[in-house]
Amino acid sequence: MLFSSDTIGVGFRFSLLNLNEFSFRSRGSGAFRDPGFDGVLSSMRPWARLSARKLTFLVLLMFALPQYAETPAESFPDLLLPEDGSPVPGRPTPEGTFIRNPQDFLLCSGKDFQGMGPAGSYSVIQWQGNSFDDVASFNNETVTELLRDPSNRKNRIVARDRFEAALAADPQFYPFLYNLARLNLLLRDFEESIRLFQKAASLIPDDPGPYMNIARACEELQEHRCVISYYKKAHSKAPLRPDAVFSLGIYYLESDRRPQAEIYIKQGYRDFPDDSRMKIALARLLLQKGDRLKARVLLESIPTRTMSGEQRKDYDLSLHYYLAEIYKDSRDYGAALREINILLANPSAPFFMEHNKQDLQKQKQVLERLARAQSLSED
Repeated sequence: MLFSSDTIGVGFRFSLLNLNEFSFRSRGSGAFRDPGFDGVLSSMRPWARLSARKLTFLVLLMFALPQYAETPAESFPDLLLPEDGSPVPGRPTPEGTFIRNPQDFLLCSGKDFQGMGPAGSYSVIQWQGNSFDDVASFNNETVTELLRDPSNRKNRIVARDRFEAALAADPQFYPFLYNLARLNLLLRDFEESIRLFQKAASLIPDDPGPYMNIARACEELQEHRCVISYYKKAHSKAPLRPDAVFSLGIYYLESDRRPQAEIYIKQGYRDFPDDSRMKIALARLLLQKGDRLKARVLLESIPTRTMSGEQRKDYDLSLHYYLAEIYKDSRDYGAALREINILLANPSAPFFMEHNKQDLQKQKQVLERLARAQSLSED
């Protein structure tokens, strides 16, 4: 037994459902296009053609997912590490399992979410003239290489190309599908990312990950109803985690809908008072209101270590980013520099999925000059 009693993928026999019936076309073949519709589009002005295609895409997006997510076929339980971070006591797990890392990529592991996953026995991945028959190792090595510098676009492109080769060899292996969708999202190919996440959701409907990421793609496409719908779907799959509530609150905050942001952020803070992300979200809300002192006090009060001295599981490095901004605005350049240095000392952190390391390095250089000048003036 590998990844379940009916194992997943070409190399892992799969019985959930037949994805050959999935009707969306892949990137490069004119995704979501119809010949008759193209004839109508050709007579439109360029901006009108773009709007019409976007409307068609969104109509498909809003109706496609339930078709797969609500299929009566049996899903695969216990393949993903439970959202609380530990398997259910007394419940057996298959020989191969999946773990979601802090950067939201899936890694292959062994029984009880420990050790390396089994190699598989059917899939052979062709990459740069070499053959790989160990799908677990290929998956994990690709993620490991990416995370050496996750904000680097070239690294993301190489990882995407590797996962495309892997998915061609094993079209239904969940980590390949999920991780490729994540990379397309990071590379801003939002339509392709959504298409792949929809397929992922059909494989493991109870995983909140695809719904969270579709919502993020919808944010970039500026489709409000889609964002709300998919974050709510994600929350329904993992109601004991703050992820969806946090993301929804931040979405409202960043789209200048402060009243709605306040509702969700305060709700999340009430429901998850010990989660550092909810405290950071509340601090960001205070900053937007102009209450910098309260925001600073709240951020400085967030613990990053447990009582035993270990790093907290909910440690979010964006804490240091917002503290640096506050210190810089108050002209405490030395303190701001210390916070930026903490960020740069952790280049593989989830923070760098959305922030560019080179931009922070430039900020560091500016802060070093300011801190040096400030020190000389004080002397």
